[in-house]
Amino acid sequence: MWEFILKYWLQELFAIICMLIGYLFKKIARLWKRQQAIENGVQALLRNELIRRYREYESKGEISILDQENITHMYEEYKNLGGNGTVKKLYDEMLELHIKIVK
Repeated sequence: MWEFILKYWLQELFAIICMLIGYLFKKIARLWKRQQAIENGVQALLRNELIRRYREYESKGEISILDQENITHMYEEYKNLGGNGTVKKLYDEMLELHIKIVK
């Protein structure tokens, strides 16, 4: 009896466990790929917004303190997502703009 169980049922159980592990790895890989796509999309949106804001404030020659804080927050998140040095240069230039007094 035990010989039969060991010979056949353990093989089947091992096969089922291997299939479950393979299924879980596939599911995890798909979720990881989706997460990467979301992070890349958010990074691209932040990059676009930082460049757009740079053009806006550079043409005005000034920036409000609230906008500067917002830009700093966006840049920090962009950097946390692996952003590159090109936007860093634009960010640094925005920080050097004249601060507009908002009343």
